[in-house]
Amino acid sequence: MAGAEPEIRKLLAQGRDYAKAGDSRAATSFFTAALRAAAGTAGLPAPIVADLRGAEAYVRQAAADYQAHLEAAVAAAAAGSRLDEALAILLGRKPLYLPPVPYPQRPSVFHFPGLPQRPFYDREAFDWVPRLEAATAAIRGEVEALLAEGADFRPYVEGEKDRPQRDFHGLQGDPSWTAFYLWKNGAFLEDNGARCPRTVEAMRQVPLSRIGSRTPSVLFSLLRPGAHIPPHHGMLNARLICHLPLIVPDGGWLRVGGETRAWEEGRLVVFDDSIEHEARNPADRLRVVLLFDIWRPELSEPERRGVSAIFDAIDSYSGSAAPQQDA
Repeated sequence: MAGAEPEIRKLLAQGRDYAKAGDSRAATSFFTAALRAAAGTAGLPAPIVADLRGAEAYVRQAAADYQAHLEAAVAAAAAGSRLDEALAILLGRKPLYLPPVPYPQRPSVFHFPGLPQRPFYDREAFDWVPRLEAATAAIRGEVEALLAEGADFRPYVEGEKDRPQRDFHGLQGDPSWTAFYLWKNGAFLEDNGARCPRTVEAMRQVPLSRIGSRTPSVLFSLLRPGAHIPPHHGMLNARLICHLPLIVPDGGWLRVGGETRAWEEGRLVVFDDSIEHEARNPADRLRVVLLFDIWRPELSEPERRGVSAIFDAIDSYSGSAAPQQDA
């Protein structure tokens, strides 16, 4: 108990500070982290127990307010029964059904029901792929120039100052997996894009997903020699992740579910990152891919608008409290 108490006090104090400042999303993140830290901890002092009950009430009110907010957003989108079911799963009103397969979709934030459990998609199914692959040499030249100039590739996993510390398999801040973004959280980065005009031109021909302010994301993803990305699941299953391999040493691989593939320079890889996946670069030189996201082809246009509306609602929420799940 003695070891947990200081951390619980700290998290509660941070939650109160953010609540007083009117940042309900951050407040709820810290209150939820405090409740998790206190779970199963016996012998806490009465004042802390009282504060935890207050935090629990705050989070409970958040859930009710947040549910109403999202329901209104989806009703306006009018996207149909599958989206209604997705919202019910998100809000915990309906249990998540996992099909009897070894590696089912288990997105960390948002599950869209009724989608096929396919680890990889055939690149030939997308008519824009040949044009993108034809630009591989030009794109590789631009990333090589960035590397030669010492461009600021940042760790792919970075913390947020207004959220509790949540490491990702020990990779937070780790320079073995880094990124240089052209689009990030839905926004085009003018300065970075100006350094990679051929890449930007090629990507403007690709039907990128637009999910609220979360996507598109377009980046050069770099794995240093020996780097390993442990098994994990992506944020949502309504999109697919694409890799255009640019610098590919021998021996590197990507596993999605029960299938493992080696990257091949200039040959696009399309996969569902809501299925457990991992990657490794065992070689003695860098591996670099151009990484971006597209909509899953099984979603209709109204369903895509509905998914985007849900994430718009998540990101714009400013009620008296915030959702339990930091999305």
